[in-house]
Amino acid sequence: MAAAAANVVVSKPSSGDGYTLVAAVAGREDGPEVQQPEICRHRKWAVAGVIIVASGYAGWSLGGLFTPFRESSVHRLFEEACSEDGADCRSSKCCRSAGSSCFEKNAGWASCLATCDPGLNDMDKDGLPWSCKLLSTEGLWRTSIARAESILKNLSVEDKVSLLRGQNDVWPADRHGYAGFVGIGHKFTDAWEAKGVMPLTMNDGPQGYNSYGRFAGESTQYPALLNVASSFSPAVARNYATAIAEEFQAKGSNVLLGPDVEVTRSTLTGRSFETLSGEDPYLGATLVAPFVKAVQDHGIIACVKHFLDNNQEIFRQSLNVEVEDRTQFEIYLPVFKAAFEAGAAAVMCSYNKVYGHYACENSKLLTTLLREDLGFKGFVVSDWGATHDALRSSEAGLDIDMQKDDPNERLPDSYHKLPDLLKAGEITEKSLDEKAIHVLSAMGVAGQFDGRFPVPKEWPTDSFGEQRSEQKKAVRANTRNDEHLKVAFDTIVAGAVLLKNKDSVLPLSTTGLSIAMVGKYCDETKDYEIKQGDVYSGGGSGYVDTDKTISPLKGLQARLGAGASLISANDETGAGVADADVAIICVAAHSEEGWDREDYVLPDAEKLVSGLRAQSPSQKIVVLASLPGAVTTEWLDEADALMVLFEPGEQVGPAAAALLMGDESPGGRLPVSFPKPDEKRWEKSQYPGECPPPVYWCPNMTTNFSEGTLVGYRWNDAKDVPSAFPFGSGMDYTSFEFSGFAVECKLGRPLVTMKVHNVGKRAGHAVPLLFVGFPSLAPVQKQLRGFQKVFVAPGKSQKVAFHLDTPDWSFYDEKAGRWSTATERGETITASVGSTSADMDW
Repeated sequence: MAAAAANVVVSKPSSGDGYTLVAAVAGREDGPEVQQPEICRHRKWAVAGVIIVASGYAGWSLGGLFTPFRESSVHRLFEEACSEDGADCRSSKCCRSAGSSCFEKNAGWASCLATCDPGLNDMDKDGLPWSCKLLSTEGLWRTSIARAESILKNLSVEDKVSLLRGQNDVWPADRHGYAGFVGIGHKFTDAWEAKGVMPLTMNDGPQGYNSYGRFAGESTQYPALLNVASSFSPAVARNYATAIAEEFQAKGSNVLLGPDVEVTRSTLTGRSFETLSGEDPYLGATLVAPFVKAVQDHGIIACVKHFLDNNQEIFRQSLNVEVEDRTQFEIYLPVFKAAFEAGAAAVMCSYNKVYGHYACENSKLLTTLLREDLGFKGFVVSDWGATHDALRSSEAGLDIDMQKDDPNERLPDSYHKLPDLLKAGEITEKSLDEKAIHVLSAMGVAGQFDGRFPVPKEWPTDSFGEQRSEQKKAVRANTRNDEHLKVAFDTIVAGAVLLKNKDSVLPLSTTGLSIAMVGKYCDETKDYEIKQGDVYSGGGSGYVDTDKTISPLKGLQARLGAGASLISANDETGAGVADADVAIICVAAHSEEGWDREDYVLPDAEKLVSGLRAQSPSQKIVVLASLPGAVTTEWLDEADALMVLFEPGEQVGPAAAALLMGDESPGGRLPVSFPKPDEKRWEKSQYPGECPPPVYWCPNMTTNFSEGTLVGYRWNDAKDVPSAFPFGSGMDYTSFEFSGFAVECKLGRPLVTMKVHNVGKRAGHAVPLLFVGFPSLAPVQKQLRGFQKVFVAPGKSQKVAFHLDTPDWSFYDEKAGRWSTATERGETITASVGSTSADMDW
């Protein structure tokens, strides 16, 4: 891509809440081109009055077991107030059509659509991009809360408490084969849908249905969420979540414990593979909205996790985190906020302490930040065994307490004691009511009172015990099918990151080429030294056990056919390896819940690469790496190509073969920066933490997030320490040029436009990244505020547009305790476009 100077937008305060776009400067090889000054006033947009309803699901029933909520004046107002498909829904913020939602295009237009992808739509004539912000959740919550209050009138204190604690007693009041079970019925003869309330059947995880080793291969092992992050595609996030939700439906689970959205602080953390955000909150916020909507469109509550500052696994159940408010608001809260704005009906509080108090009994987290600042209206559920004091948790804002897996290890002061606390006057029935309303209204938002979560008609309705029997069969349902496997395959391809491709060694030719696959993981998918997970999938609650994984060797064998020259060996000394034209090295790093990786070294990579290169200086060496996060690549100079797959799951073989042979092109970009081997990012007090002297290592250590907002590439920029591969790195099998940069004002906001030219011979995906910086963002120099993934045919161009708004030049003023803007301070705002966080094309 042709390099050029960054665009500069100079902003000064004008009357009211406005700013002036003084100049847009685009550097070019033949000198700067300065556009004429123009006025671009940003103004507060009037919002219509209170909307009573904002959902397309009122009265909608799939004909299942559950009776839709009786039509009321609320629903009649819904029919009158909401917008038709294709109509402007900015004022109504709701849609009449079932399955449609009100998506914002910009300050001047919103429309009722089934789905929405940010960016330009070829069907639109105005040339303006869609923001795809979901506007139709506020009214939906109002409706659901009103319904919850009506249901609550028929519930006893015992019923309310039943909604606030996970069952973990002897059958039939057990977990019913799920990770968690919450419901009013306890006895065999109790009604299944006691008092019209569907039980909540909670299950892991965000990367497929986890059967906890009981039914291996009966649900799809999807790629990790980090692979979704590396796709940089809201459409991939939506399709991925849709497929998983379909499997949850078939297995009778109506609460999906995910997605994980923690912004990666240290990529050594054991669950780095399990986050949708990578190292950037804007990336996570953009991807979480379609994920949440897809899940809840299936009648399943999306439970985002883990709230808050659960950024390492080492001593996670006792670790204390100290972090400034600005860092919370700018780095760790935005993805949760985006999930809640998309309607996420549940959130899980984490094990760790923050500010010296456990997250699940922390009023600053669960009340001040979560409900007052972020406006969350659903229920808060504890991580399993994360409740330590019923009274403190209740007062802080916990709604549902989930116990440890073993009922014999019940914590001494959990939510089964709520009735005793109520009798003693330590809590009030009003507080129980508020918690029960949070649970019931979350069910309403997910459509569980309207039949959106389908329950087969043939299931018995008489008793809890009879339904339990049928549900046990549902849990065993085999949900792997061709459609879901295709989603898994497509997700791997969309998130595959090509980091090196010397002399275009990839894709491989099929003519007269001898190939050696080297490394034990070319054909092994299980490694018995791995305690949780397997070779191509990280371990823990997000793991999906399977015996159906297709190895890279078997995938390539199937792709090439019987006549191909293909051999395999565990190491570089194998027979015939040195004589092969191309050696494909299969290596994998592993991580899992409960502990962090020790270092960034990719096991066996240096040994295999250097060994092969010593044997044959002319051999083409391709490294195929399955990773849970960042690694160092000190061995890469001796290799010709590097393809990264982030914990790809069971379809690794077919996907790897298609990528290596060019049937598919790698569409991913790095969602986390890869460090150089000598990078020194952390002081011990920052990671993993410190204990009171003279102890060096202890369960109650404190981790100080004293780096503040310098997370990921922000740290590299501020410290002037280049990454080996910065955030956003990745190549396709073609080449792109970015050009035609311009800034103008549309609808009172700056609009950045550009063109992406495919100058290669193959079609492919480009991912231009928009960064914004201003003085008050310091010490951060710039941060991601836009990206679009565009498919461009060879020799063709594609227009890309980014609409900026007040949040893009806002920062959290810790002294004032509120958000402030660069325009309030008359600061220069710099917008830059590049292919990575370190390579600006404009």
